[in-house]
Amino acid sequence: MRTGTGRSATRRSTAWRSAVAAAGAVLVLAGCGAGGDDDEGGAAETQAAAEQSGQSAEPGPDGEQSADGPDTSDIPDPVAEVNGTEISRDEFLSVFENQYQQMSMQAQMTGQPVDEAQLRKLTTDGLIGTELLTQEATKRGIEVSDDEIQAELAGFAERNQVSTDEFIESMGGQGLDREAVLDQIDKQLRVQKLIAEEYGEFEASDAEVEAAYEQVAQQQAMSGGGAAGGGGVPPLEQVRDQVAEQVRAEKEAGAMEELSQKLRSGADVTVHI
Repeated sequence: MRTGTGRSATRRSTAWRSAVAAAGAVLVLAGCGAGGDDDEGGAAETQAAAEQSGQSAEPGPDGEQSADGPDTSDIPDPVAEVNGTEISRDEFLSVFENQYQQMSMQAQMTGQPVDEAQLRKLTTDGLIGTELLTQEATKRGIEVSDDEIQAELAGFAERNQVSTDEFIESMGGQGLDREAVLDQIDKQLRVQKLIAEEYGEFEASDAEVEAAYEQVAQQQAMSGGGAAGGGGVPPLEQVRDQVAEQVRAEKEAGAMEELSQKLRSGADVTVHI
């Protein structure tokens, strides 16, 4: 069992996960807002925050963000090519615009403007890394069954407290129909299997869970939500499983970045943005 990829990989994974946490980047970033009363990053809150900041949460014509959102008029198509496979403008915008909305919400609390140049680079690098991992999974003959895809789809829906049909319908706003959603899930699962094959299963130690919880508590305290040590967040024992899963996800993301960087060193990658 693998307990980590090192402190540096964990730190780097924060930026990595913000752009493409998994192969199904669009699902992870946009689908998490499909619905549910406990949805902290949901579409309703994103829309409300955007309206409060004078921004539109919906892209304008040709995928350009309206009002005070990012100017995407100069985004080329394709954005990049990876071993002959194109990463389209639409793919880029699906991730970039969702991340911009989330970062705009954070900017309201920090007072720091969104660094669009950095976000463009993170999004591009993340999508290139995702494509490299997907290609490597295919090269190794890694496959997933229809049952596995359907189970993952049901999991997405359950976490968002909606039916599978409602989840897929919500993804229509990201330009994904049912076939595209299933394809994203297929890619995500194949990459997860690739990472497990390469690094083994990830675990979160008690010390790591406690450190992650304390970090959240401190951040909450800094934002005025309570005192460090848990005053502004639920007791650790109530959220231990969620924190442990987050730690494991960070480790997996660090491994994804590590492997994608190795693959990129020998790949034919052309970036147009």
